[in-house]
Amino acid sequence: MSNNYYLAIKDFQSKITTYTKEIFKVYGNELQLRLEDYNLLANDKNCLESSTAFGYIIEEFLVSKLEIYSKDHIGTDYVIRRTDGSTTTSSYDCSSNTNKIKVLVNIKADKQGNNAIAAINRLYNDYVLRNPEQIKAYLILKVHYRIDISQRDDKRKIFIDDISSFYLEEIDFSYGHKQDNRNWSKVYNANAGRLQAPPAFREKHMLNEQEISYENTKEMIEKIFKDNQK
Repeated sequence: MSNNYYLAIKDFQSKITTYTKEIFKVYGNELQLRLEDYNLLANDKNCLESSTAFGYIIEEFLVSKLEIYSKDHIGTDYVIRRTDGSTTTSSYDCSSNTNKIKVLVNIKADKQGNNAIAAINRLYNDYVLRNPEQIKAYLILKVHYRIDISQRDDKRKIFIDDISSFYLEEIDFSYGHKQDNRNWSKVYNANAGRLQAPPAFREKHMLNEQEISYENTKEMIEKIFKDNQK
């Protein structure tokens, strides 16, 4: 028996991956970061490259382009909309309503193996608490990049090496999970840590297609959140 939920979200995954690759292909997979006429990456000792701001820059570029691209190229079922408010208080960057499923898309700029997904408390709020009757899916869309010198013009640029993605719904967290211990308060809160999904963990804990559903993942996230409160 086919899993219509799984088929629908995999169709969306295929489409958004194609859109993303086509967007970067327009620029030859090379992006120059400029303020006025200055290349902000010109100096290899710049303060942006090693900061968290760099990830936000790539994410903002892609979200903006996806909003425009999806409206121009596809029907309303696949239009990308940015999240309301700040992405610093949300577990995702943009979303799309497709086949009555709200797909939450978390864009991750990945330079050296970024395995973090989102803070558990934010994920719990967005996926479990907010509008629980709405069927959801959570897609992690990774932009693999590096900084290098372009052979076209000898300028330091952002090179897009690959695009990859996976769904939270494909992972079995029923036997445990991985997370970091990031915390912004003097009082430790385990749920402020970010859920982790390194490739080896995903490969070992893949769900069978027939088990993949919003309800199943919602229950697992809720269990992670409540177990961290103990």
